Amino acid sequence: MLIDTHSHINHERLADSLAEIIKNLDTGRVGQVICPSYSLESSRTSLAVAKHPRVYAGLGIHPENATEWNAETENFLRIHLNETKVVAVGEIGLDYHYGTDKKGLQHDVCIRQMELAREFNLPVIFHVRDAWEDFFELVKNHRDLIVRGVVHCFEGDSEIAKTLLDLGLYISVTGLITFKHRDALREAVKLIPLDRLMVETDAPYLSPEPHRGELNRPEFVSLVADKVAELKCMTPVEIDEATTKTAYTFFNKMQKI
Repeated sequence: MLIDTHSHINHERLADSLAEIIKNLDTGRVGQVICPSYSLESSRTSLAVAKHPRVYAGLGIHPENATEWNAETENFLRIHLNETKVVAVGEIGLDYHYGTDKKGLQHDVCIRQMELAREFNLPVIFHVRDAWEDFFELVKNHRDLIVRGVVHCFEGDSEIAKTLLDLGLYISVTGLITFKHRDALREAVKLIPLDRLMVETDAPYLSPEPHRGELNRPEFVSLVADKVAELKCMTPVEIDEATTKTAYTFFNKMQKI
């Protein structure tokens, strides 16, 4: 059974379908789901959906929401990061897609959350968009804070993938690998070792083909895994087993099923 390592099933666009989403996990060969956070409010709702036996949570503030960082937010994380169903800090990172006016704040908030992850001995889920060089520098300068780190929703090329691997990071891929004009990404996937590779949906975004344009759901992660199998000339069963093993190694607080 697969693990959807990054799925916002607490998102408002999926809220009314949560019971159906959980019911349909087996349809997509999904054993467990990790629901990361991107704001203080989503951290609260991630904890709520993680009450389901097959769902776990990540808590953190997305770089686009860096202005939310304050004493209340940090206190909330401190209170809840030790909970059994909380398996990571995230998603955190750098995002310059809409400009760099909050670049310094994003760096500070990311580093502060990396410090918390180190304190609570938790892995980190990184979000990186249009900020690769600064991200590489940030990781190099603060590598001692990273217990384990994964760049989720990877959309880079082989050169970027090699740099991330050299930095000791893991890489997680989404339905993007099924999209047209993503040949560079698919080439990168071929070189990522299975013990550093995970799969995710990033639901409700980025539904893989042939569901592009629909709301994404955890059950679609099997289509991502199937594409990985095709790219690596392996069977879906082999990819299911390998990526699940990697996920359990990375998110080591999860209970195996």
